Amino acid sequence: MANTITRVEINDFLVFKKEFTVDFCPGINVLIGGNGTGKTTLMKVMYAACQFSIENGKALDVNGWSDDFGRVFSNHFEDKPGSYKIRVNIGNCELENMLDRHRFFARGDYPALSSYFIPVTNILSHSEGMVELSVKYKTPFDKTELDAFVNAGLPNAQNVIARNKRILKKISEVMHGEVISLDGVFYTKKDNGELIDLNLEASGYGRLGLLWKFIRNGLLESGSILFWDEPEASINPELIPTLVDILLELQRGGIQIFVATHSYDVARWFELDKQDVDSLRYINLRKIDGKIIADAADDYVSLPSSVIEDAGDLLLRRVAEVAAANAGVKLK
Repeated sequence: MANTITRVEINDFLVFKKEFTVDFCPGINVLIGGNGTGKTTLMKVMYAACQFSIENGKALDVNGWSDDFGRVFSNHFEDKPGSYKIRVNIGNCELENMLDRHRFFARGDYPALSSYFIPVTNILSHSEGMVELSVKYKTPFDKTELDAFVNAGLPNAQNVIARNKRILKKISEVMHGEVISLDGVFYTKKDNGELIDLNLEASGYGRLGLLWKFIRNGLLESGSILFWDEPEASINPELIPTLVDILLELQRGGIQIFVATHSYDVARWFELDKQDVDSLRYINLRKIDGKIIADAADDYVSLPSSVIEDAGDLLLRRVAEVAAANAGVKLK
């Protein structure tokens, strides 16, 4: 598909100390791995590359993003000038940074690309004066956070396609209302008409509310890309099947999705609920001798290892040990 990220190559950039390559599917890509294996960095690198199309085909000066981008593009440029490589393949186009100028340049027909990022932070709860503070006082908001806030504040689309109406209904049922913006502040308008400041809502509702706004504002359409960092954060585990169902439905509408997760439940629900028409890939990032490698598989059980499953096994082992000790039995 022309408007999907197919491959990323990174060399000597932040946690990716040596050559790193990973291929993606056009549907849902689930990134798993321990802390420090580059899940969020990888998504931010791809998000930065996606902004190239917003610059109308001009060279995107990545160095200018250093402070805004949570230090993803930061002092590394000064510490190791000309030493790194970032290449992002989108459709049939290669987008590569120039090693000495810290800019992305395209080779091939570069597609018009829209991308949206849901950060771990419940950004809508910090909405009042956020942009003004960032511009005037250089407050350290990540660019993904600022972009998310600006996109959420756009007016509602006049027309919403049937698929997205169904998704909005599912989110509204979870939140018992819909998200609105009044004078730059976001609220949940409950089914009974009550307005609740999103700053007072559960943070999980705030991030679902951000997705609700992206959809209601007409942003998440076929050919766009959604990045979501730890969608399970602050979400009650009983809502994870609904969350997975929503993302699978968005994928069926032609949206490529990247999810970074520490949740075994999230990872497995995708595989359990996917249909034959769905495109799904798991990428397990792990570090070996200082190098990040990516194990990729189209089903979870085919991954050679998984840190989130290992953690679950450790817990079960400890439960068995405590139960055995209480019963006066010693496990082998």
